[in-house]
Amino acid sequence: MIDDKTKQKLLKELEKSGNVYLSCLKVRIDRSTHYRWFESDKEFRKLASRAIRQGRENNCDVARQALMLRVKEKDMRAIEYVLSHNDPTYKRKQSSNVVIVHKKISSLPIAQAKSLEQIFDDDERSTYERGLRLQEQLTAFGRRIPPKPDGNPIGVEELPSYEAYIRDWQKLVEKEIERERSKKGLPSASIIPHHPDDDLIIEKMLDISVVGLKSEEDKSSETTPKND
Repeated sequence: MIDDKTKQKLLKELEKSGNVYLSCLKVRIDRSTHYRWFESDKEFRKLASRAIRQGRENNCDVARQALMLRVKEKDMRAIEYVLSHNDPTYKRKQSSNVVIVHKKISSLPIAQAKSLEQIFDDDERSTYERGLRLQEQLTAFGRRIPPKPDGNPIGVEELPSYEAYIRDWQKLVEKEIERERSKKGLPSASIIPHHPDDDLIIEKMLDISVVGLKSEEDKSSETTPKND
């Protein structure tokens, strides 16, 4: 039985909305945490799938109620929609033209149509997998991923949206490392890829956003004497 309070809170939010992103925001966890639990915990996966399905059904109920309220308010578009989908008299008539199609019988199995829930799940899983691939690229050779400008960590599924921001930050950090190495008379990173002093610089830079780093760089360039 799941006894983790955060998991329980997340399941309740999923049951309300059926939306992973919004539910994680409410519980204040990253979507990657949800997917990690979903992959590693069979019981959570079963309960989460049920909660998401229930949440989406609840949303449909809310939408139906809103539609009927619009009908009661004599909204013509809502009235037309309800009649065209429910009243035989107002349903759109099928074309009377008869088209004969010669169907080719194939030995290949017919692909099953996906439900809306499966489409949402596939899309979320695809987003997470793209984030994992990008994370591998961005952290190659010991590189670090900075927090967002507001100080919060960047989730795996958010990496594609922040890729340009992260790469700008990493370039500025590399410049700062080269600058500090030059001051201390240490070899360039092209000669020695990593030096223990680099970690101290990176830790300091993790507290500064790209905008902050650029302003620091501008100040540094202004104070650096120019050679005549």
